[in-house]
Amino acid sequence: MDFLGLGPLEILLVLILGFLFIGPDKLPGIAAKAGELYRKFKKATFDLTKSITEEVSAEAKSISKEVSAETKSVVQEVTADIKPTEPEKIPQPADGDKTS
Repeated sequence: MDFLGLGPLEILLVLILGFLFIGPDKLPGIAAKAGELYRKFKKATFDLTKSITEEVSAEAKSISKEVSAETKSVVQEVTADIKPTEPEKIPQPADGDKTS
């Protein structure tokens, strides 16, 4: 079980050091404040990620529509420029002409 990249032994060490330096009366309040700050940080990063993802997605859709419209117009221009041609007539050898 990892919490913020810390294993169980590291968490235990932090708790023991906190107990020794902060004291048993202030430790629960500081731990609650740290938990609250951690939750706010996680929410802020989630909201930021969500916002960026939505913006990028909207921009990608817009670019996709523009590319699609531009491709259609290019295809129409090229198709309009291409004129059907009559097939070339291949001369047929005369009956008297035998080439081997």
